[in-house]
Amino acid sequence: MSSVIVTNGKNRIAYNIVRSLAKKGIKVYCADYVPRAMCFASRFSRGHFVYPSPFRDQAAFIKCLVENSGRLKTDVVIPVHEETFVLAKFMHLLPKEMKLVLPDYEKVLLAHNKDRWTGIARELGIPVPPSCSIDEVRRGSGIAGALRFPVLIKPSQGGGAWGITQVDSRDDLLAMVERETYLDRPWDRFFVQEKIEDHDTVCVAMLAKKGGIRAKIAYRQIRDFPAKGGQATFRISLHHEQAEYYFQRLLETLEWHGVCQGDFVVDRKSGVPYLIDINPRFWGSLTQAIASGVDFPYLVYRIAIDGDVAPVTDFRDGVMTRWVGGDLMTLLPSLRLAKEKLSFLHHFFFPGAGPVVYDDWSAADPLPFFVWALDALARMVSHRSLTPAPHDALEGVWA
Repeated sequence: MSSVIVTNGKNRIAYNIVRSLAKKGIKVYCADYVPRAMCFASRFSRGHFVYPSPFRDQAAFIKCLVENSGRLKTDVVIPVHEETFVLAKFMHLLPKEMKLVLPDYEKVLLAHNKDRWTGIARELGIPVPPSCSIDEVRRGSGIAGALRFPVLIKPSQGGGAWGITQVDSRDDLLAMVERETYLDRPWDRFFVQEKIEDHDTVCVAMLAKKGGIRAKIAYRQIRDFPAKGGQATFRISLHHEQAEYYFQRLLETLEWHGVCQGDFVVDRKSGVPYLIDINPRFWGSLTQAIASGVDFPYLVYRIAIDGDVAPVTDFRDGVMTRWVGGDLMTLLPSLRLAKEKLSFLHHFFFPGAGPVVYDDWSAADPLPFFVWALDALARMVSHRSLTPAPHDALEGVWA
């Protein structure tokens, strides 16, 4: 029987990879640097181990992963979150027995840095909101003088709505950039982008083999956590030909190898999809793809084992999925923002006809959800916040 190590076992992305592979008869071992990881409690996991933080000691992380891969005699390693970047960076040091499906590290960095891929996207004719650097704002050069407000200050690297602030006037923006730092970080970590005010958020995810597309999914975000522009907590699958075409063209140009996901904001007036973010790794709404008939984890596994896989380029429309933990945390903020509060509450508790597939809850495997909830509660209490503080990370900064 084939076997796999899945990293970052503390989150729901890994949990869905574990469930997907185990249901196909593949032995799955989970790993994380957090000892109370939700996947460790899953009945789908054959075992687990704790590795050093890939953000504090990358060499020790790699060494531990290699040793455990040999000890467990695993065939494939599937990284989930930003430890993906570490493995891509040190791919040349890994033994040949460790099979991974990852792009080159330089391509990971390119896709991870919003101020690097935007130029390539524009050259390919992919719509991107007008943007400029903080230095250009200070000098009034480039397109800085023609920016339409409101605008967003955004981190060049990072996600989950961290560091994003709306600025409504030029005077306010100029006053902000006169400060020495922003959120106690240097300004060179941020840039300014025009906001598409009236929009829907459509996401596209794809799997590629050296630039050839092997699988795809598209879906619309209904609710987010945080409530304004964060990770999707409730979504529905749909085909969006323009967004799919644009993202495929970008990945083909980059000769991408592995999974990748992009966020588009679709202007409700013009219908134009603007690419605003790229995740060069597995993404938070992975459940959406699996529930819609595109099993990315298994396809990645097959490419690792066999070298290639038959393309899966169609998926079911109208499939609804939900991140229960995130949806509960966003209930009150989303309710405050809702114009029709009764309608919002009705949809929250009764989303519509048809079943809803959950990221993090399974009646047949309930323990992982409660392990996650207890860990989230502990982080809320320790940081005196209603939002769980993140575990050890580099705030998305990679070089």
